[in-house]
Amino acid sequence: MNLGLSIPMYNEEGNAERVVIRIVSHLERLNIDFLLAVVNNGSSDGTGTILDKLSEADARIVPIHLQRNQGYGGGIMAGVNALLIKEPDIIGWIWGDGQVCSTVLSTLYTECANGTDLAKTCRIQRQDGYLRRCISTVYSINMRTLMRVRTPDINGCPKLFRREFFSQLQLESKDWFLDAEAILKTEKKQGIIHNEPVIMEARTSGKSNVRMATIVEFLSNMIRWKMKRY
Repeated sequence: MNLGLSIPMYNEEGNAERVVIRIVSHLERLNIDFLLAVVNNGSSDGTGTILDKLSEADARIVPIHLQRNQGYGGGIMAGVNALLIKEPDIIGWIWGDGQVCSTVLSTLYTECANGTDLAKTCRIQRQDGYLRRCISTVYSINMRTLMRVRTPDINGCPKLFRREFFSQLQLESKDWFLDAEAILKTEKKQGIIHNEPVIMEARTSGKSNVRMATIVEFLSNMIRWKMKRY
């Protein structure tokens, strides 16, 4: 079996090389055939140049350059759509900031290889900023109470899917709601979900793009989802 992994990056000049090399090294040790779609999501720093150099050294790293930032979901799906053409057995995404150790990929990959529809992380400890933790807490409470989501930590990442199952989801979100949409649709289809506990590490470079406006975006998406689905 093989793996297709989308890695979105927006102004991750300080993280890009370290994150990609760690992922490659880990997957190589596991003898997993893989293809990485590294997405330069409209970065204004040197992220794109770094990704091009990594690709020159390893053909399994495929850079995708978006002239303008396409949002969280838009960046992820740009990589995913490029990977789907190659028809990987397992497909998904991982953050480009390096806050979740890539070693968890082995467990998630094995889960999907054994028949799990969606294998993801569940952050049991977080070392990110106070604002991001607060936003995530408010979001999680609303998803459980208003949307009746049963899965913990819906934004937990990496997320890996069996490709056949992923294709049924027909994900549409271009913003931060992509993770929620993936969980909502997986639960609706009664897909098998595995949650792997992880520790979310502190950033070593750059800054989070989660802002107070993200809460408004989350709430707007939830309202639209409720009106569309029910």
